[in-house]
Amino acid sequence: MEEGVQRKYLKSVGTILIISIGYAVLRYNVAGTVAWKDLPIFILNKGVSLAAIVLLTFSFTIRPLLNLGFPALYFGLEGRKILGISGLLLTIFHVLLSFLIFNPQYYPKFFDSDNSLSVIGNFSLLAGMASFMILGLYHWCFRNRSKNKEMLIDIITSKEFLLGLLFLLGVHLFFMGYSTWFHPSKWHGGLPPISLISFVVILFGFVINGFGRTVAGKI
Repeated sequence: MEEGVQRKYLKSVGTILIISIGYAVLRYNVAGTVAWKDLPIFILNKGVSLAAIVLLTFSFTIRPLLNLGFPALYFGLEGRKILGISGLLLTIFHVLLSFLIFNPQYYPKFFDSDNSLSVIGNFSLLAGMASFMILGLYHWCFRNRSKNKEMLIDIITSKEFLLGLLFLLGVHLFFMGYSTWFHPSKWHGGLPPISLISFVVILFGFVINGFGRTVAGKI
C-alpha cells in the first residue's frame, strides 16, 4: 500500500479515536458528575471502547455496503485491514483498562450485594470475552490464508460467524447499559450513553451484513 494512502487510513483512525474520547469527556466529565481524576482510565476506557466498536463494525461492513450499491465507500482489503487491526488493538486496550478498574465502585450493576457477579455481569462478561476471542480468530484469518486451512478460514469468515460476533458484541453492550437507555431524562446533558451509541453502531452493522454479506469466505 502506498504510504500516502496508509496515512489517510491512519488519520481516519486517529480522528475516530479523538472524537470518541472527546465525547466521553464531554458527557461524563463536563455534562456529567464523574470526577476528573477518573479521566486517565475510566473515561478514557469509555472513549476507547466506542472507537473500537466503530472501527471494527466499519471494517466488517464496508464490503456489504459495496454489495448494496455504495461504491464511494471502497477502501480495499489493505484499508479494511488497517481499520480492523486498529479496532482490535483498541479492543485489547479496552479489556486491559477494564481489568484495572473492575470493581463494584466503577461497575456496580455487575455485582450483587455480596460482591459476587450479578446475572447482568455474568452475561455481559461472557458475551464480551467470547466476542474478544472471535475477534482474535478473525484477525488470524487475515494473516493465515494458507493451504490446508481453507475450510476453517471459510467458517470463521462466513456470514453466519460474523453475524454471531456482532450479536455477541450487542449482548455485551445491552446488558452493560440498557437500564439507562430508555430514560433520556437521566442522560447527562441530554447526551446518549456510549453503550447505547455503540449498540446502535453494532445494530447497523448487523443489519447491513445480514442483507449485504452474501458470499461465504470473503473477508
